[in-house]
Amino acid sequence: MTRKTSIFFLAVFLVQTALAHADSLKDALTHKYKNQLLALRSPFTSRDQKFDSSGQPLTMAKSSGWLLYGGIYVEKLNLSSDTLKLEGHRATYYDEKKSGKRLLLTFDKSQRIEIHLAQPINSLDDADAIMGRIFFLGADAIDHIKPEFRRADDNTPDSEIYRVSQAGLRPASANAAGSSDTTDKVLAPRPTYTPEPEFSEQARHAKYQGTVVLWIVVDKTGKIARIRLERPLGMGLDEKALAAVKLWKFDPGKKDGRPVAVEMGLEISFNLY
Repeated sequence: MTRKTSIFFLAVFLVQTALAHADSLKDALTHKYKNQLLALRSPFTSRDQKFDSSGQPLTMAKSSGWLLYGGIYVEKLNLSSDTLKLEGHRATYYDEKKSGKRLLLTFDKSQRIEIHLAQPINSLDDADAIMGRIFFLGADAIDHIKPEFRRADDNTPDSEIYRVSQAGLRPASANAAGSSDTTDKVLAPRPTYTPEPEFSEQARHAKYQGTVVLWIVVDKTGKIARIRLERPLGMGLDEKALAAVKLWKFDPGKKDGRPVAVEMGLEISFNLY
């Protein structure tokens, strides 16, 4: 065998070995992340999202005043030498009230996420490190999966948000008075403008009704700063509830007579009469 022939066969062997390694790594990534719900560290955008290996977004969210955070259910995964691609729908888990089972609820059209690699991924550990810069993968991941809208100009530190216990708020037309939290002595925000959400056509046609549970943050000025979907209802009613609550206004919560940011529960009921 000539030297040139030996070099040729060695090159072929190395290429085949590299391809086999890439396929094996892709299979390992698929096995670990496909059909998993992963919470993004960054807000969603209206188009494909691109990141570099350090986790920095290469596409910016167009918020129209609001940023949307939450999880993506991975349905497809593909790995090449310079890109890791994931595709799936925005989604969340919720516990069904009757059976207590944990179910998956998906939203709107499919989302694609591209991670542009500075160099080829050589191991599952390398891939996990990159994924951890873009998604929450630790024990606190479940806290970030639920869809949450945040006002783009909200800069209230979490340490300055008080929580009050309130099962639900009546609309402003009902003259709902703020309740006080006996632990922190915080007076809950009082609603002053609460437009009713519309019924979705899908739910109306199916004669479907129920209650959407949200957690909201009302800032010091009485504006809604954050809305988290705590218990979804489906059939387009969650989106209708979120759209309406974005418009709600309050007299802000108070502690020792001064306005403070307050987090509290909110129930939005959809009933067909």
